[in-house]
Amino acid sequence: MFLETLRRGFLAYLIKFRFTITVIICLLFVITTALVGHEPDNLFGPEKTKALDTLRQLPHNVEKPILWGYVGAYRTSPDNTYKETAFWADEDIDNFLAEASDAQIAEFVSLFAIPTVISVLRELVEGSKSVADLATACDISEREVEKAVELLADVKLVTLTEDALIKPHNDAISFFLNFVSMTIMHLGHIKPNN
Repeated sequence: MFLETLRRGFLAYLIKFRFTITVIICLLFVITTALVGHEPDNLFGPEKTKALDTLRQLPHNVEKPILWGYVGAYRTSPDNTYKETAFWADEDIDNFLAEASDAQIAEFVSLFAIPTVISVLRELVEGSKSVADLATACDISEREVEKAVELLADVKLVTLTEDALIKPHNDAISFFLNFVSMTIMHLGHIKPNN
């Protein structure tokens, strides 16, 4: 009887936690669409700050929870708007950290330490391009571009279209933009105080 009551209590708690996470994910999607993706004049408004603060609320009845992710949108021309949302939730931060080993993280991050890969991704922010276009824009040889594209294709971050264009794939640009934002934050931290 005690075990059955305990099991029911845990199931109720688990259902409540999953419902809370679902609501947060839905709210994140709504915020992305309504505030970040459409109205540049609202980018720094108090409504956005309040909504994002709501997303950062951790459940009180879980000892080591984590809610983590990234959200963003950008427009490269009137008819080219890109949006991305990735969100993870777990009752225990250790579970989240265990999803990727140190070696896997290091291997993935090492891609973003290759200057030609960074140059190619920077150009792909605006969409698909040919090897020749990438070489011209990056001011490197087509062979160097092909090597960078091969590295990115091996890890499924770019694909080749039927008309021989290099197309970003599987959140490649989101990853790149996150590295840019992390770098900007880091540079802000290490600037000498004036």
